[in-house]
Amino acid sequence: MSKSKFSGGSAFGGGSYDVAVGDPGLVDSLASYKRRIAGLYRPLSPNDIASIPPSSLVVSKKIDGELWFLISNDDGVYLANPRGRGITGKIPVLEQAKTLPAGTILAGELHVEAAKGRERVGDLSALLAGGKKADTKKLSFTVFDLVQKDGATALTAPYEERFSTLQALVPASGSTLSLIETATMSGAADLQSHYKTVVEDGGAEGLIVRASTGMVYKLKPVIDIDCVLLAYTEKVDEPGHARSVLLGLMHEDGKVQLLGGCGNLGSMTQRKAIFDRLSKSVVTSQVRYASDSGGLYRFVSPEIVVSVKVTDLQTERSDGTILSAPFLSYDKASGWRSHGVRPCPRPIHPVLERLRDDKAANPVDIRITQISEWLISPAAGATPDNLPTSQVLRREVWTKEAKGQIAVRKLVVWKTNKETTNSAFPAFVVHWTDYSATRATPLDREVRLAPTEAIAMKLADEMITENIKKGWNKA
Repeated sequence: MSKSKFSGGSAFGGGSYDVAVGDPGLVDSLASYKRRIAGLYRPLSPNDIASIPPSSLVVSKKIDGELWFLISNDDGVYLANPRGRGITGKIPVLEQAKTLPAGTILAGELHVEAAKGRERVGDLSALLAGGKKADTKKLSFTVFDLVQKDGATALTAPYEERFSTLQALVPASGSTLSLIETATMSGAADLQSHYKTVVEDGGAEGLIVRASTGMVYKLKPVIDIDCVLLAYTEKVDEPGHARSVLLGLMHEDGKVQLLGGCGNLGSMTQRKAIFDRLSKSVVTSQVRYASDSGGLYRFVSPEIVVSVKVTDLQTERSDGTILSAPFLSYDKASGWRSHGVRPCPRPIHPVLERLRDDKAANPVDIRITQISEWLISPAAGATPDNLPTSQVLRREVWTKEAKGQIAVRKLVVWKTNKETTNSAFPAFVVHWTDYSATRATPLDREVRLAPTEAIAMKLADEMITENIKKGWNKA
């Protein structure tokens, strides 16, 4: 194996974990696959099965793990995630994969087989943090897609054709490497029966349903969460009505984890009632948090508890990086204070069901453990208060006047200095800000992550080329 392709990392059983994959083209293709797949997925609840258009359906069990890629090329056989971090060396799953022909890239779920019940992504996080003493025999990779064969992309072929090729490459079942089990069905009745057998009776997390139309459905039970309201924004076109609210959950010590925003608040009557209650309890806040539309939230005292339904909780961005959110504390005298960020999933399609006046904002009624199976713990010894300081490597700003307003575009590249102490952080971040007051959504942002400085700077140059044209003046 060529050592030039990998750098960094730490001991992981008989191999290494979190090494940087040094091939920018490969890393970009893995991230592109993640973004492509994320764009195809549509979360569904069991009540929505009938909405799936009639077609040939390929159905498999949803595995609670992380998306990784098994790669066989001139550098050997190794695992890599969409962020360009890898696992190499004498790891059982890699030893079993040595028969794969060069030029092969397989997509799958990296996970830990559960001794009892279903697998949990938290078990994978714990194993990957195990260092040299990690029991790597527990590391499993279940393949579900063929990305590349003989060095050429395989994604132009229909999924059924790709899966047929996988059957010849990957064992149906193996100690650590296996092919996802699938079933073919044609209608909602068969799918409903299969869901009951695998999920309701079998305890699986959910089903992945691939339609012949190309759409991919993630079929899971609806998740109910009791949250506290932290802040709100007001509808610009309907003053006096809440547009969105921020949701929070509480740890045992009373600190609050910001979960995310919710704009599905019900009728205009309900929006007005929420606004009337929250606008009376606005408090001082050192925290600034913008909504998806660019408006700043107004923080309130944590008093109102609501019941929220979500179709899913997303733990990663489309590029494979772990999602994080502010970790807060509240004091009546000084208001809200930030303690950095912690890994936290983002609610998908949250809907505010009702106010829970029978519950209070305490560590029991709005406990963080409601979402414990989606939480990824920070690395040992690395708390939000003692992580290394980031270093800004590059900052450039451009302005342009249009319709009497000044538009701003800004590039910032920084090194986090946290990747070795907390796996939730990437090594480098490239952040693009695009502000124009004349747009319906004034503030747009794009975040790209990179394992090395060279890749980060390449991404930055591409952003400038794409977004800075004639008429923009560098500040």
